[in-house]
Amino acid sequence: MVAGSIKSIFAGGALLLLAACAGVPATTPLPPPSLDAVEADLARDIAALADDSFGGRFPGTEGERKTRAWLIEKYAAIGLEPAVPSGPDGAREWTQSFTVVRRRPSEQPGASSARATRGGRSVDLSMGLIGVDGAQDAPGFADLPLVGLDPDVEDLRPRSLANRGLVLPASDLMRLGGQMTAAEPRAMIITSADQATFDGVASFLKRGRWQLDSDEGSPAILLLSPEASKKLTGLIGDTAKRKPDSAGVIAYDTILQGSIAQEVERIETANVVGRLPGKVEGSGAVLMLAHWDHLGDECRPPEAADRICNGAVDNASGLAVMTEAVRLAARQGQLDRDLIVLATSSEELGLLGAQAFVADPPVPLPTIAAAFNLDTMAIAPRGAPISVIGWGRTPLDPGIGIVADQLGRTLANADWQNAFLRRQDGWAFLSRDVPTVLVSSALADKDAFDRFMQGEYHGPADEFSTGIELGGAAEDTVLHAALLRYFGSLSKYPGARMK
Repeated sequence: MVAGSIKSIFAGGALLLLAACAGVPATTPLPPPSLDAVEADLARDIAALADDSFGGRFPGTEGERKTRAWLIEKYAAIGLEPAVPSGPDGAREWTQSFTVVRRRPSEQPGASSARATRGGRSVDLSMGLIGVDGAQDAPGFADLPLVGLDPDVEDLRPRSLANRGLVLPASDLMRLGGQMTAAEPRAMIITSADQATFDGVASFLKRGRWQLDSDEGSPAILLLSPEASKKLTGLIGDTAKRKPDSAGVIAYDTILQGSIAQEVERIETANVVGRLPGKVEGSGAVLMLAHWDHLGDECRPPEAADRICNGAVDNASGLAVMTEAVRLAARQGQLDRDLIVLATSSEELGLLGAQAFVADPPVPLPTIAAAFNLDTMAIAPRGAPISVIGWGRTPLDPGIGIVADQLGRTLANADWQNAFLRRQDGWAFLSRDVPTVLVSSALADKDAFDRFMQGEYHGPADEFSTGIELGGAAEDTVLHAALLRYFGSLSKYPGARMK
């Protein structure tokens, strides 16, 4: 009886187990994707995005409209949903709109003016004056105190120049120019010792600089001609030899009045952002990004036979790898974490789409466990090693190494690759303590990468052809799908803080 009872229990348990198995479908691992099939998918998407009808995908053009539509259709096809909050009711949309602006000195002679006064004496500084202001369209200055710096000063204190105009020799621009955002002068009055120096700085200012319209941190710049520079130096006189204050600032007892006339361009543009919700609410997100913009259909002189910079490698290839990697990762089921897919605008104008995203993110930046940027992917052949831009700067390195080993990929990081750290969208995130890297075979093959940079890069020849190298990009696509699965898993990657 005991034996029979035990036998019956085992039999009943077996039946229950079979019933349970019948009620829950078995999950059979999907076979690895064919690299040939991945290459074909990449080729199809790159050919579409780099077609002449997209006009080089410059922000604010018909090319942007077509690119946005293509991305939204692709996002929906691979199972994403809109990610950008659009109202208090929880509604979301695909696009994150923003405005970029470029301000350049007016070409009209005498359009900008400046006069400096010390005591009862004034000098006119307007002859040859070139002025530009990154924060305002038509700025003016009334009784702006002028100051100088101790020649030995190396580090400027935050806000040490607030509400003042800094008189700075052009020769000190390279040394101190990068600190002006923190020091916050209202204006920089740049003096030039000779015509060659003046012409060099003037050439730079006349090109202008694209920036977010919401950016108000840039000081005005007034470049003085050599003659006006001598006038101002003479007016300041011996006050330049005064003892500086504790911040290294010297008060000149001189005030500035003036105005700047500029030529202003604005472009309305947008990032395209999709989302794949994770299984575990509150577990954060992984982010994959690639820039969609390029240089447009006027990137060469009017007399050129081909004026369209199609941007096949830079960066239709990044978009193709991104969407295909997301598709491959998503077909294996939900991640634990949310997956955010970001196609940025205006990377070519200065990483501006990425900056717009981090300034107003649809998810809190500290909740992004890992971010992967994809840029200029179609260069190396199959079998190439990979490099990681940002290696050693995030807690992602061990996990990247594990996934690479599982796929038989080898790492080939080199010092020369670090030159690109701040030249790609990932920097906008990494500089805000979001763990972000660019993993690619493209920069690991230095010879092939150099050939591209010295040849097709930012030119009409960067267009799709049947001979485009997609072998490394296909392997990188499979790698990034695996990276998303790894870093999207709470068990494999619980998360780590940036150091």
